[in-house]
Amino acid sequence: MVTFVKKIMGLPPKLYVLLVVCTLGGSVVGIDTALVSGAQLFFITRFNLDTSLQGLTIAATLLGALVGAILSTVLNQYVGRKGAMFFGGIDAIAAGLIEGFANIWGVLLLGRLILGICFGIMTSTIPMYLAECAPTDIRGVFTSVYQLAYAFGYFVGLVVDVIFVHVEHGWRFMLASVIVPAALVTIGLFFAAESPRWLLAKGRENAAWKSLTQLRSSEQAALQDFDTMRQFLEKERETMKVQPGFFRTMYEKPSARRPVMLGIALQIAQQFCGVNAVMFYFDYVLQLAGMTASRSIDVSVALGFATVLFTFPTFWLIDRFGRRFLLLTTMPFLSIMLWVCGFSFFGGTKIREALNISGTLLFRFFYGPGLGPVPWVIVAEIYPWYIRSQCLTMNSFISYMLNFVVSFSWPTMLKSMHAQGAFSFFAGFTLLSTLFIYLFIPETKGVEMEAIQELFQYPLYTIAKKNLNQTKARMSKLPIFRHCISSPPVKAESVDHSSQVDTPEPETTKTSFEASSSKA
Repeated sequence: MVTFVKKIMGLPPKLYVLLVVCTLGGSVVGIDTALVSGAQLFFITRFNLDTSLQGLTIAATLLGALVGAILSTVLNQYVGRKGAMFFGGIDAIAAGLIEGFANIWGVLLLGRLILGICFGIMTSTIPMYLAECAPTDIRGVFTSVYQLAYAFGYFVGLVVDVIFVHVEHGWRFMLASVIVPAALVTIGLFFAAESPRWLLAKGRENAAWKSLTQLRSSEQAALQDFDTMRQFLEKERETMKVQPGFFRTMYEKPSARRPVMLGIALQIAQQFCGVNAVMFYFDYVLQLAGMTASRSIDVSVALGFATVLFTFPTFWLIDRFGRRFLLLTTMPFLSIMLWVCGFSFFGGTKIREALNISGTLLFRFFYGPGLGPVPWVIVAEIYPWYIRSQCLTMNSFISYMLNFVVSFSWPTMLKSMHAQGAFSFFAGFTLLSTLFIYLFIPETKGVEMEAIQELFQYPLYTIAKKNLNQTKARMSKLPIFRHCISSPPVKAESVDHSSQVDTPEPETTKTSFEASSSKA
């Protein structure tokens, strides 16, 4: 822990600026999640919306995010990471004004669609921006910032809900409050450094060197990283001369296709744990449990504070214990908490309220250091450089598409499947996702970004075999399992020495990744 604090405290000022700007950019998504959660209690009656239109209004930002994710590829290619985030900030300011002044439902829907474009841009850009600027030993901390940003924005949004809940037309102020973090992002970007990897890719070596010296604690560290980046990019440029297009690359290169498949699987696991149904509709579910609108918003502030609080352990844990470990140790508890929330509806009003609040708080407790930030950390690391931007765009597109499906269908699920069935659906899916991650996700902690793609030179079944062997090796060290698997001692006089064959130890005890892959 002391080493971790020293690393964070010894960062250059430009890295702190980068963290603040990206935190504000990511908070735009979180703040809207909270704002619309409170505002929907009022605008559904103002515009007389049924459950389908309610779900469409809430989830409209996710449709816009699909457009933003595609647009981010062009922006990141031609105007860089800073330029893409600047465009997203301006977009959010315009959307906030439209939402705040909407007098008909169609205008409100348009504002939410436009706001979603910002979501797609920020989600595609921020993890990549942070991963490309961060030193290797704390890269996991940096790429976890996006989840902290979301949590911070969610808490601030809930505080805004409390402030305006008793104000006439307060829902307008709630939705328009997204303008504040968006404006701060656009201003802060003028003081942030551009990604040195992007600058090098554009042939701007002087600008890349200047940016890197601002992002490293010493010139020696900057020079080492600069040489590594330049050598790798030169090698990649040679490859790109004969490199086919994205889809042909996916078809012809298994080493590129495998991380894309795993990235998509991680997004499916993240969205189908039901987190956005829980967060978007927390106030709504509390009302179903028997609470008044104002009281449910007050209770939501505790959830928002817990969301921020439970995210902080990630910064220490993710580069200490690894990405895969955090996922496997937290996801089973997510399933349990979802069942707690769902089956609480068998009880009376007090039981519903108590179990929904405690279940949701504990859900956030286990989601904060696990399935929340870790998938974004992994996908920012595993993709090859020459298709990284396209892959992250595809990841964001799929994430928001699944998010839309979950958010749009949640009110209908609650009505048709009841709370017990709706929550159980996500709980069961999370358990299946845990099994998939256990088998097929490799550990990327401490591996250089330029070397991570070498992990995927091996088939996925080889990765699964390695993970199983590692589990077996760890379990064999436990006293209870060592006793179970150890064979009874053989008496000396019963041993037939003539039948013994000397076998070289390295050949029979090899359990490394390379040995497993060569056998496969």
